[in-house]
Amino acid sequence: MNPIELPKATQKRLIQLLQILRCWQSEKITSVAISESTGWNPSLIRHDLWLLSFNKGVSNGYNVAELTAAIQKVLGIEPLELSEQGKKNCCIAGLGRLGAALLDESLVEGSPFVIKAGFDSNVNRVEILRSTFPLYPANEMQFVVKQEKIEYAILTVPSKDAQQMTDRLVKAGIKGIVNMTNLILKVPENIKVENISILNALNLVLSS
Repeated sequence: MNPIELPKATQKRLIQLLQILRCWQSEKITSVAISESTGWNPSLIRHDLWLLSFNKGVSNGYNVAELTAAIQKVLGIEPLELSEQGKKNCCIAGLGRLGAALLDESLVEGSPFVIKAGFDSNVNRVEILRSTFPLYPANEMQFVVKQEKIEYAILTVPSKDAQQMTDRLVKAGIKGIVNMTNLILKVPENIKVENISILNALNLVLSS
C-alpha cells in the first residue's frame, strides 16, 4: 500500500479513530459518536474524512467496515487479519523505570506488532527484571535484532544516553524508532522516528 501525504495531526487522529472502529460494536458510527469518544469537534472529524476522500457519510452514520478500510488504505496499514499473519517485530531499548513499565506484551495486544526483545546496557538490570519476552545486554543487540527480524524499537533510555543507543539500533538494522526521550535524535534519512516525549506532550496539553 502507498500511503498519501496527510497533515501529521490528521494522521494521528485517524490512527486513534482506527482503534475505535476496530472495537465498535455497531455497523454504523456517526461523527457525534466519534466526538463523544475522542473529544474532537464533529466538524474536525468531517474535515479529516474529507482529506481522506471518504465521502460516504449519511444522516445515520458512516459504515464502520468501509471507513476502516479507507483509513487503512490511506495510512498504508494492512488489514488486521492480514497483519496478524505477518507481525511487525519490535524491541524496547532501555530498561530503566520507563522501559521496565513496558515489559508486558499486552502493550501491543490486538495490534500488528509483537515485542520480541528488550535491551539495556546494564547487565544486572537485564538479569533481575522479569518480562513476557527475552531481555538482553545491549552488546548483543546486533545479533538478536537480525535473528528475531526486529524492525522497530521503542527507545526508553535516559535522554543523555539516547543518541548512543540510537546509533546502536541503526547499526543493528532497525527501520523505525518510537522516541520516548526528550532528545531530538540524529538518524539516517531512511530511518523513521516518532517522538513521544511525555514532557513535550504535557507542554502541548498546557498550551492548547
